[in-house]
Amino acid sequence: MKPQYDVVVVGAGPAGSVAAMRAAQAGLTTLLLEKRQEIGAPVRCGEAISYVSAEPFIPLDDRWVNAYIDYFAIYNTRGARVKVPPTEPTAVVDRKVFDLALARRAAEAGAEVRASSAATGLLRDAAGAVAGVVVRSLGRTYEVRARLVIAADGVESQVARWAGLKTNPPLGDYYAGVQFLLSGMRGRMEPNVCEYHVGPETLAPGGYIWVFPKGEDIANVGIVVCAGSGQRPNPQALLERFVERRCPGAGVLAVVAGGIPITGVLKRMVADGVMVVGDAAHQADPLTAGGINLGMIGADMAVRVAVEALRAGDVSARALRPYEQAWQRQYGRMHGALYAIRKVLTRMKEAQLDALISTAASLPLERMSHAQALSTLLWNHPALLAEARTLVTTGLLLK
Repeated sequence: MKPQYDVVVVGAGPAGSVAAMRAAQAGLTTLLLEKRQEIGAPVRCGEAISYVSAEPFIPLDDRWVNAYIDYFAIYNTRGARVKVPPTEPTAVVDRKVFDLALARRAAEAGAEVRASSAATGLLRDAAGAVAGVVVRSLGRTYEVRARLVIAADGVESQVARWAGLKTNPPLGDYYAGVQFLLSGMRGRMEPNVCEYHVGPETLAPGGYIWVFPKGEDIANVGIVVCAGSGQRPNPQALLERFVERRCPGAGVLAVVAGGIPITGVLKRMVADGVMVVGDAAHQADPLTAGGINLGMIGADMAVRVAVEALRAGDVSARALRPYEQAWQRQYGRMHGALYAIRKVLTRMKEAQLDALISTAASLPLERMSHAQALSTLLWNHPALLAEARTLVTTGLLLK
């Protein structure tokens, strides 16, 4: 490990690998660090991505695609469902293969990639700006200087906190999640449909359960519940109950659990000598928590600004702030709208949500415009008018 780089990227998930790849492609000496022994493991998401949005960073490859998705299906507790086509072509991927392929592309571009290498602290210059990282790698400790540090170390990002950025979401935006990789799912799911199951009182308080196919016989089945719902739910017990009812006898091939902030992007994603991308910047979708594509796009945005700042010899927060501005221009309004929808949904009673989904399931949505569908739902559920006004103020219903 060299003592000096132009850019050090902490975290080799999709956002970190794209940041390292783009930095190396720009001719910057780049180090990509991953604290775990293996890039891509453990898997910590449902693994659904838009492969069209991913195409600028990694070409579609059947080796990391487990299933192509035709529809998302939203179920209520009574079994009624609404089928919604994806806004972009979607696949469920093998994140171990996908993440490793992205890291290899970073290496092929010229980045130095190091697994089992954890950032344990930041180095600072005389003025207090971040000037590198302290790294613990394979039993040795290194001080690695860098002109710029990019934090891509996930939802639990320590680099962002060390840099003085506020990363803790409100309690109402913090979720607990558990996911099982299940076998024995043949005939118990549609291999081209991603399912969401909602039931804010009995199924998943403040959250939802998902069933994402990974082939004919295997699926990711998981749950998120709101830590601030006031009900103190046990997500593992709720997920086990769902699995026992939906697919008794299914084999559990893997288990992953953890906290998930489903919230808006960080108000500040830069500091002197530091940029934050991906889940570390809370760039995931505030409605579904999906963050692979948005993380890669955010990393690309960040490096575009970083290249210009490094060429100018100024990596102050002021010089890096155009990255925040670019993100807000492209995604700020959308994030605000999706966040508002989630708040509306979490306020709804289970009976109201069940009735809304049942009504929507009876409509020929594929032949209706958004305005026609909305007016029909409001006619049948006038109590939604107050919530519709909330969504209008975000601009969502004006599109």
